[in-house]
Amino acid sequence: MESLQVQLPNDLREATKTMIGDALSEAIKDVQNKNSFPPYLNKGEASAYCGVSRGIFNAWLKKYDIPTIKIEGVSRFRRKALDEFLIQHEK
Repeated sequence: MESLQVQLPNDLREATKTMIGDALSEAIKDVQNKNSFPPYLNKGEASAYCGVSRGIFNAWLKKYDIPTIKIEGVSRFRRKALDEFLIQHEK
């Protein structure tokens, strides 16, 4: 298999390195933020996890079938279920 080498001007090479570094840093922050939430979330944590206000999250609960665990009047939301819900509404 042959390899292709491309020589970029120094300023473009540095800009590319910076852009890739920034993108990686942002991706790492996102993963760390998502993993800082417990596996089962209360409503406030669930809305923060989804990145929306509590009012928007309440509206989603009324409009969509978001899986909810209810035990003696206490509601919890599984992180994985929230991820699946968001993916289902991805366009």
